Amino acid sequence: MALREVQGDAGLDLGDVLGPSGEIATRRRLTGWRRVAVGLAFPAILLTIWSVASATGLLSDRLFPAPADLARTARDFVVAPKRLPVPGVIPFKGAAVEHIRASVGRWGVGYAIAVCVGLPLGLGLGLSRWMAAAVDPLFHAIRSVPITAWLPIALVWFGLGNGAARFLVFIGAVSPIVVATADSTARVPRQLVDTARMLGTRPRDLARRVYLPSALPGIVTGLRLGLTLGWTSAIVAELTGQSSGLGAMMNAAREVTRLDQIVVGMATFAVIGLTGDLLVRAIARPFVRWADA
Repeated sequence: MALREVQGDAGLDLGDVLGPSGEIATRRRLTGWRRVAVGLAFPAILLTIWSVASATGLLSDRLFPAPADLARTARDFVVAPKRLPVPGVIPFKGAAVEHIRASVGRWGVGYAIAVCVGLPLGLGLGLSRWMAAAVDPLFHAIRSVPITAWLPIALVWFGLGNGAARFLVFIGAVSPIVVATADSTARVPRQLVDTARMLGTRPRDLARRVYLPSALPGIVTGLRLGLTLGWTSAIVAELTGQSSGLGAMMNAAREVTRLDQIVVGMATFAVIGLTGDLLVRAIARPFVRWADA
């Protein structure tokens, strides 16, 4: 109610955006079984086309494996008996848990550090004009450097091991968190701040009671983007001499031209990335319910 009053005082005609129920108009959302059905329909159509193209020879196995072949490869990845380790050889059969645990572990540590660094930095850039003027140009110049360009310096700084991999995940995740947090904080309506001051909010409490809650939907978007970009950076991170991890497994499959194993690795990346995004959204939903997020 307070937000609407402030917007009305600012000259915004809410009659243009309010529906019959008095709520701010938005796209009608699908819920329940309808959302699940629509979400599964398009992949099912693609899978059918893919199967038909493979069965009729329109799609060569050399270009992309058939669904049945990928299903067998995925089964071997997950449940096949694991062979005795061979020095210098990255296992595939029965090694799904090992590789997923390694990749998710590096991703989790790198992302957690990115959140701890990115949120305070983004809030500072959004709240302080002096800090933005001093730090913003350098930060945007650094974030323009591709993740692959950080690979050599990560190896020099951290050597072969998890340190370099976690650093690269951090580099991939921190930029969207900082940018989204700074932009969302800087765009908090001035009327909200002035209203809070008139109601007795102390200046030192404005960040916690006004800026952060108002900017939270945008911050959540940055956290989701950072999670995804950090996860995609794991492939690059695992080119730093790792002997385990999905990226290391896919690189080993590339060296022996096992396209089916590469695609299984890609599918695993997709499922884990989607699961992580859904988890962040579920955790954030109670805090941004007011924004209909």
